[in-house]
Amino acid sequence: MAKRLFKYGEYLLTFVEFEGVPADNNQAEREIRPAVLMRKASYGNPSERGCETRAILMTIFRTLKRRGLEPLATLAQALRNYMATGQLGALSEKISSEG
Repeated sequence: MAKRLFKYGEYLLTFVEFEGVPADNNQAEREIRPAVLMRKASYGNPSERGCETRAILMTIFRTLKRRGLEPLATLAQALRNYMATGQLGALSEKISSEG
């Protein structure tokens, strides 16, 4: 523990120095919980590529959900646009008030 405090000690009280920085990481823990539960339910992924793909998809899904968008519908529309134009368009900027 002493090694860890020595290495990261200067960051330990960041929440005191900067307004808006939470004193805990509960929000981050809640954000990754769905991915953790999915990984446990499926017994993980045996391949490195599968792990990376799942991580990317979960990131996209959580981001879209936090923006207040329906992930499957948004991705389906993005794929249709890509098939029609050959280009990836920007995603909607609708922001959720849920936080």
